[in-house]
Amino acid sequence: MIRVSDLTLYLKCPRTCYFTNRGHNLIKDATPQYLERIIFKELALVYGSAFNREDRLTILSDDLNRISNEIRIIYRAELAGIDDDTLAGSVSNVRSCLGDICSNLPSNDNFYASEPVEIEPLLHSEKSGLAGSPDKLVKIGDMLTPSIIKTGSMPENGVWQSDRLQLTAYAMLVEEKYNTVVEHGFVEYARWGKVREITIKRHERRKVLQIRDKIKKIQNGSMPERPEDAPCEYCGFKGMCEVKSTLASRFF
Repeated sequence: MIRVSDLTLYLKCPRTCYFTNRGHNLIKDATPQYLERIIFKELALVYGSAFNREDRLTILSDDLNRISNEIRIIYRAELAGIDDDTLAGSVSNVRSCLGDICSNLPSNDNFYASEPVEIEPLLHSEKSGLAGSPDKLVKIGDMLTPSIIKTGSMPENGVWQSDRLQLTAYAMLVEEKYNTVVEHGFVEYARWGKVREITIKRHERRKVLQIRDKIKKIQNGSMPERPEDAPCEYCGFKGMCEVKSTLASRFF
């Protein structure tokens, strides 16, 4: 099975996908920024309980307090090196965003009025050879729809292309498990409390399958080229990747 997370790694840089499939762990430093992203994701899971409440700022503030107490239990391995001061600083930064989040939540009433069917469901498809877990599976009307939570930047309009392809892959998994047709998906931009809906398109389904096939070649040992716009500066495989590139250039 090829994980949907492998697709997102491939889109960032195919070399990253190569090294993880060779058994190397992609280690993320537990920076304050990384901690903030985790907190935003956990907070986004409860936006639905506050979106239509007059006291939603109080509700989210209380939830943030709860999350700050529970976060190192939920993410024990990832946050092993985080001290109390770093955690308090990240919580404070997230708290400063609550006002804007509360202002934006009511505009997503169609989405948040629907209770999640499941949080992080495990899905797999023998037909497509894909597996993964969307952040939420929600029911809008009679339609099951995948949703993903993003804690980074939000485009001015629409969603990022990588988010579209990730949602398309999850839609394909939902379709096979529940024998249904998924026409839409949602991206929740947690830092702003905004939700954007996309239409699942045929050419993006095709693109998902094409990337899947490229990852299969990587799993068979083929090392892909490093793209010119690869985000090398903060990559945990930077040193290893440069050595591989140097050896390859000498060989050829």
